[in-house]
Amino acid sequence: MIIFSLTLLMLVFTLVNLFFLRPLTTPVSAPPTAVCIPLRNEERNVPKLIASLKSALPARCHVYLYEDRSEDKTYDALIREIDGDERFTIFRGVPLPQGWAGKVHACHQLASRTAEPYLLFLDADVTIDPTFIGRMHGTLIREHAVFLSGFPRFPTPTWLGKLLIPMQHVLIAQHLPLFWRKVRHPAFAAANGMNVLVERKSYDDVGGHASIHDSLIDDIDLCREFKRRKKVTSLVQVSPYITCDMYATNEEVWNGFSKNVFKGMNESVGIALYFFMYYGLQLSAFVALLFRPDLMSLGAVLFVLLARLAIDLKSGGRFFWLHPFSLVAYLALLSSAVIRKWRRQPITWKGRMYP
Repeated sequence: MIIFSLTLLMLVFTLVNLFFLRPLTTPVSAPPTAVCIPLRNEERNVPKLIASLKSALPARCHVYLYEDRSEDKTYDALIREIDGDERFTIFRGVPLPQGWAGKVHACHQLASRTAEPYLLFLDADVTIDPTFIGRMHGTLIREHAVFLSGFPRFPTPTWLGKLLIPMQHVLIAQHLPLFWRKVRHPAFAAANGMNVLVERKSYDDVGGHASIHDSLIDDIDLCREFKRRKKVTSLVQVSPYITCDMYATNEEVWNGFSKNVFKGMNESVGIALYFFMYYGLQLSAFVALLFRPDLMSLGAVLFVLLARLAIDLKSGGRFFWLHPFSLVAYLALLSSAVIRKWRRQPITWKGRMYP
């Protein structure tokens, strides 16, 4: 009865919360915008990225690419794909200063070397719809915000990716009160660094990426800095207008999420325990149905799956039926990250080591 009641509450909250995840507006004429993209070891993503940008770049926008001392042929791929297009500028990377995280330093370099009144930070593994930039600017106006972000659609080619990557949408839908998404308090910070549009003046006011120079969760930490200074930020539904091919292998999926799943909780054991309990409860519904099948346990499982189905319908996901396996994978990932932090073991990402 307890599991039945709690999973019903989870379903109700999820459905209500998703109602407040607003879509992008129709496109507007984009003001001058610096599209800023850091790249390190992104050779395989460059062709799709550049082709996407060439067809999606409005008249007064320019693409700036920071080639961050890649160990592969990222720079050669950029030269080949850009093919002299004057709407693109490549910056060669400088050595990473002590105390800086790689992506944060790259974004700082991009912001420092550009002058447009708006900055759109994109990851190198995204592709965007031709209307995406105009829609983002229209939504920034509608939301009366100076910081805008959202979670893209995620193709999932690997089995571990199918389990863990869609959990990003689940975490937002089930834990961030989206009806309070614009509350100016750091506790309500939520963002996705794959696409962040900011007003430059506000970005400079909060200290930009220099204010979070050592962060491994730069999107959330930058959003927190905006909220600390009482700036309006918002999280919206950006799919299907942007897609992100996050990780190509199971190892990349595991390592990529391992570096930020616990940091996203401020490395708080209390918050981690809450997530263990929340998703452990969802998993227990499936275990109860397996070992003690009755109407209550069946109802609890249906509530959990219906909540996940609603999230997938909103985000473009297709694997709600894998949710019990996603729960196992997520709990294992979080356990691994907590243990790694307790043992003070570093993690290596894109040839760089982080604590």
